[in-house]
Amino acid sequence: MGIKIIQPGLFSTIQDLGRTGFQHLGISSAGAIDQYSYLIGQTLIQQDGPAIEFTIIGPKIEFSSENSFVLTGAIFAAKLNGTAVNQNVVVQANKGDILEIGPVQQGARGYIFFGQPLDIPIVANSYATHTRTQMGGFYGRTLKKNDSIPVVTNQSYKQQLGKTIEFNAVPEDNIVHIIKGPQYDAFSAECHEQLTAQVYEISDSSDRMGIRLKGTPIPPIESADIISEPVALGSIQVPNDGHPIILLHDRQTVGGYTKIASVSQADIHKLAQFKPGEEILFKWITIEQAIKNLKHFEQVFSSTINEIESTPKFELKHLRQTSKKIAQLIREEQ
Repeated sequence: MGIKIIQPGLFSTIQDLGRTGFQHLGISSAGAIDQYSYLIGQTLIQQDGPAIEFTIIGPKIEFSSENSFVLTGAIFAAKLNGTAVNQNVVVQANKGDILEIGPVQQGARGYIFFGQPLDIPIVANSYATHTRTQMGGFYGRTLKKNDSIPVVTNQSYKQQLGKTIEFNAVPEDNIVHIIKGPQYDAFSAECHEQLTAQVYEISDSSDRMGIRLKGTPIPPIESADIISEPVALGSIQVPNDGHPIILLHDRQTVGGYTKIASVSQADIHKLAQFKPGEEILFKWITIEQAIKNLKHFEQVFSSTINEIESTPKFELKHLRQTSKKIAQLIREEQ
């Protein structure tokens, strides 16, 4: 019982909300880059098990037993046995069914959740994969062709079928708000201005550790090397070459480069859905404005979560195509 990976997609890993409470030991948090898309999927499927996170190109999966699933995150085309399935809706899968996810159309990262959750060992209180240390997930690595992953039996997995919500994880704009970083004063006023005056292109060397940016260099006044210190999610490091790096979930726990700024926590989710070749524009804000933005975003997102929890668990109109015919017959008999 479980799933088989026919094609792994691009950098597909097992993730949850991350491995918290261990950074003082040098253990990175890892976890879903788009935490909000993860929470949407988890709330829809109503399971605490992990999800598969993929980047730009989705996997092709065979179900070796009955299950249910939900797709969240970037906008992409998905098919179950050749028939299109929607995102953000819980769908039934039968034994032998093939789920195929094409390249993303908008955004960068998508998530697959299962009603009978993947049976993954917990390491340091988390399922999350950190590939650099080979910790967690499925043998600490990205998924490969012919991987067979078992599931945990859940007799109530069908209860969420048809559960759905409208949610768009793709950012409406490319503006990323930032606040002053710990080494802000290590950079000239010209660099402070240049950071927000230019449009940066995301490098194809970006990964789960950090987003590397291409643009006019903004090197510090002196050396970029400092005594290593803890680094936070969203820190913008600037090494000696002057090209900023936005640190993400697989970042090291300490770093020895100057940090000119930090991304506002309300905009971290945007970073998950930017892909190489796309452009972003930084905008300075105060800490007070960053807190205000985060509170507003979390209020809006909480309303979305509450909407999921209050909607009916089973709606015939959201079933897969083969079941719609049965749904129609039921209506005709009523």
